Formats: sequence, structure tokens, C-alpha cells
Amino acid sequence: MLRESNGGAIFLDRVRQAVDAALQPITDIRSGATHGCEALARQTQALGFASIPQFFAFAERLGVRVEVDAFLVGRAAQKIAARKAHVDALLFVNLDRMRAAQIEDTLPAFLAELSRAGLSPSDVCIEITEGGEAPSCVGLIQAVAELRQHGFRIAIDDFGTGHSGLQALYELQPEYVKIDRFFIKDLDRDGRKRVFVSRVVELAHILGTQVVAEGVERVEELHACRDAGCDLVQGYFVAMPSTEAADIRSVYGPVSENPDRRLAPRNVVTLEAEGVVMALEALPDTTRVADVVDYFLGHPECAYRPVVDARRMPLGIVRERDLRWLVQSPFGRDLLQNSSFPMTLRDFTTRLPTVDASICPTQLIEQCAHAIDEGVIVTEGTRYSGFVPSNALLRLAGMIRLRQAQSQNPLTHLPANDAILGFIGRATEERGLSHAFAHLDFNHFKPFNDVYGFHVGDRAIIMFADLLRAEFGRDDVFIGHIGGDDFFVGVSGEIDGFSRRVRDVCTRFALNAESLYTQQHRQNGYIECAGRDGVVARFPLLTCSVALLVLPKGGRAATTDEIAHELSRLKTISKKSEACFSTATLTVRECGNVFNARETPALLERAAN
Repeated sequence: MLRESNGGAIFLDRVRQAVDAALQPITDIRSGATHGCEALARQTQALGFASIPQFFAFAERLGVRVEVDAFLVGRAAQKIAARKAHVDALLFVNLDRMRAAQIEDTLPAFLAELSRAGLSPSDVCIEITEGGEAPSCVGLIQAVAELRQHGFRIAIDDFGTGHSGLQALYELQPEYVKIDRFFIKDLDRDGRKRVFVSRVVELAHILGTQVVAEGVERVEELHACRDAGCDLVQGYFVAMPSTEAADIRSVYGPVSENPDRRLAPRNVVTLEAEGVVMALEALPDTTRVADVVDYFLGHPECAYRPVVDARRMPLGIVRERDLRWLVQSPFGRDLLQNSSFPMTLRDFTTRLPTVDASICPTQLIEQCAHAIDEGVIVTEGTRYSGFVPSNALLRLAGMIRLRQAQSQNPLTHLPANDAILGFIGRATEERGLSHAFAHLDFNHFKPFNDVYGFHVGDRAIIMFADLLRAEFGRDDVFIGHIGGDDFFVGVSGEIDGFSRRVRDVCTRFALNAESLYTQQHRQNGYIECAGRDGVVARFPLLTCSVALLVLPKGGRAATTDEIAHELSRLKTISKKSEACFSTATLTVRECGNVFNARETPALLERAAN
């Protein structure tokens, strides 16, 4: 390895000869279109370094870190510029928090290298990582403001692993958040990670920030990231980093050839179909403030306009009321007439929640209820597409509440039959995932209802619904109320342990339901009353039967009617069984046949445990 005594100049010369910059694409998560490329140092091992962090630490000790960073930025910028006629990609450059906070040391060298390559700061996004000693948040905020003044975009890298991620998300207002690989790895198999990533995406979109899923290595992770609402994707599944500029493509097949499963289901209502998206023309961020003031003066009916950058990526909205002082005060009018007026349209731009055009309207209302006074920006493939004004949000929220009231069971407020059939229909079209459906039905509910009355029977039904919510309400599990004492639970993706959890709910219900009986009936363990045939008989206390049907990943196609029929058949079997449980799977071996658990133990073992 090179010795420190060799000096920074010698080291820098060796770096320029041996080290190169690789580019790894960041693509639109739905279309696979290239959005940007992250610059990564490569071939540092040629200088004897065991790791890239060791290489940068050595440059820091020699006092040439700024020069090394600038050299790598220059190499990456040249490669981006070489492909600019074919691929309009942003260059993503890493800076740790300390170096970003001391941007005045690095910025001149960066600007010089970008200019030499024919790029501008608007072609670059600075990724602020968690490396280095953490500076004060005030210093970092000031540095980010200076970077934005030059036109750079900002990203928070490795989100979720640092000590101040949420504070940085709030204070820095980044254009991008890159979720760390730790949370993306096995996202399709880990319910807790899916909840975390989904909530981060919701929070980021509320703040007008786009989300990059880092380190995607499997198609299942890609689908899980899409389902969570991520906007962009990066990782070995998309493409490995490459030092060759010619390897940068406009579209990446691994993404484009695995279409978004959320777009496939029938009868999915879109924002466009709801008629709430306004095709409001956006203003380029280079528009003179005086021209915007003149526009509002000439269009008094208009209170705002969206603002976009050169790539038509939304920056927010400019509001008439925020410019009013420039017209109403003599000082403001004088400023507008001054050719050296220092403020740009970005200085008057307010960030708003941003959502993709494919978002479910119900999800939009849930995420953006706080934005009811402002509105929401709509994008397609990270580009500005339209605007949902506040009055349209109010109208949409009202329509959704009405639909929910019509589609919910009035007693438990759980989704009713239409929603249940819709869930099954969507699941049967997603053959790239495993699915499990459970039909749950009380045992001996009619005699219980006859003895204790409907009001106590309703208490039992509500008790069971609450137990289902407590067990599954925080996971990606669908809970529905078929009617009466019949319930439905469905899950897509990770089905391990699903059957056990359903049966645990039934066990807790049997214990809790004893509180609804008199002490005498609890001691007896039964009640006496007339059955359906009119003959007085003894009936055990309330329990629950479970019918479980599994659709394995890659299995054959099945219709909603077929699923409903099989669940009904399995329920009949479970009601007659001593264990009050029956299970089966649809297999690909014999189209049209359903085998029970004893005939296909290997296929059902995971779901039934």
C-alpha cells in the first residue's frame, strides 16, 4: 500500500491513473426508464486498498479528499455527458454529512468539473450519506440551501439507518429519499419491513419527496417495493455498476419486462376516472418572477400554478398570495422593475404532497387528508402530470366515504361481500405471489342466538371482528365480514404462519366468548334449546370453524367463483371435523382439481403451521 510519506500529490497522480468512476442506473420503478445514475468509485484495489472507505480515509489523511472527490465527479460527469443525447439521466453523487456541511471547500472544484464535462448543477443530485462525524443540523441546512441556489438536487442516502433520518427529512426537504438496503432485502417476506417502507413512502410523498428503493436484487423485492409505493429503483436486479458509458441504457428490461401487478386487476378506479385531476399547465422554474406576477394580475380567477424544473419534475406550487406584496407595496414594485432582482421563482415555490397517477383514490385521501386546503401534485414516471385541487379532494373524500359506508358491514364496519370478491379477484390475477384465503364460521351460533337474543349475538360478532383486527390490522392482511357469523381473511405474498395465526384467533375467541354465557352454562359447558329440527338438545359453547385455501406462487389460473365454491366446500368439511379445520391447495398438476392437505402436505405445510 502507498505510504502517507509519499505525499498527496503522488497519491493524487496515482488515483488519476488507476481509479475510475462506475455508474449504476436508477430507474422508474414501473416503466424501467432511466432516471439517473449513481457515481461509485471503482478499481481502488489497484492502489492496494482493501475497501473503498479505506481509500477515501487515506485521501482524507493526505489532505487531498476534495481533489479525489472532484476527480471522480468529473469522470462520472463525462460519462453522463457522453450519453446525454440518448439518455437524459441525473448524476447522483455521494457526500457524507460532514463534507456536505463544508460544501464551500468542495463546491468550486465540483462546479469546475461539471462545466468541463458540459453539465450544469441542475444535472446533479447530491446524496447526503450518514458517513463522517455528524455536523450541526444548522450547518447542514445552510449548506443544502447553498447547493440549491446553484441548482443541485438533494437526496438523503441510507435512510432508516442513521441517527437523524427523520430530522433530516423534515429540515432538508430533499427531493429524494433512498431507503437503505437493510429494509429492502426480503421485503416480500417480511411484514414488518413492508409496514416500515410503506409508512416511509407515505411520509415522503406527503412532503413532496420521491422514494428510491436501494439494493433490489430479486424480482420479488421489485414487486414488493412497487406495492409499497416507491417511485424509483436501484440495485443488482436492475443492473450492475459499470465503468463503460455505453452501458447506460434508456430503459432497463428487468424492470420493464416485469410489469406492475397493481395495474392488472379489473375494476380498479383511477384518479383520472374519478375526474379529479386538473390538467393545469406548469411554469418552468426559470420563469421570471415579474412574468408570474403579471400572469396572476391577468388571471384573477387563478390562485396558484405548479412549478417544474427542466425535466418537468415538480418542485411545488407558486401561490398568488405569496406574490401579492410585490404588487401592493411601492417597494415590491420597485424590486420587480430592477433587473438585478435577486429572488427566483424557486424562492416563492411551496412544496406539496406528490402522488403517482396510479395511486388508489382511497389511499390518496388517507395519505393527504392534511393537504385538503392546498391540493396534491400528480406525477407519471416522476414527471409532472396534473394537479388535484382542494375542492376536488373534498369531493373525492365525500364520494369515498359514501362508497365505504355502502360496502361495509353496518355492525362490524369491515368490508362486505363486494370488497371480499374484489380482493379475491385481484389475488387470482397476481400469479407471481402465493395467496391464502380463510373462511371462518361460528359453531353453534343459532342456538346461542336463540337463548341469549340478537343483542348478545351481536356482541359475539363484534368481539370476533375486534380479535381479527388486533391480530391482523397492522399487517398487509385483508379482513372482511361476509355476513352474520361468517368472516373472511386473506393474505398475499408471505403466507408463512397465516393458518396458525387464524387458529390462534379462534382459540382466543372461544375463551373470550365464555364471558357471554351465564355462570351455570359455563360450568355445564353447554346450553339446552330446540335445534333446527325443533328437538331440544345440548349445544356446546361457541367455537369457530376454519376453511383455508392456498394458491401457491406460479399456480394455475382460478376464478373468483371457483375460490368461493372451494371455500364453501371446505367450510362444510371443517364443520364436520373434530378439529374444526380443513385446508386445501390449488395445484398446477391437475387443472381443475383441488387436493386436501393430506394429499399435498409439502405444499401446505408452511401455510398450515
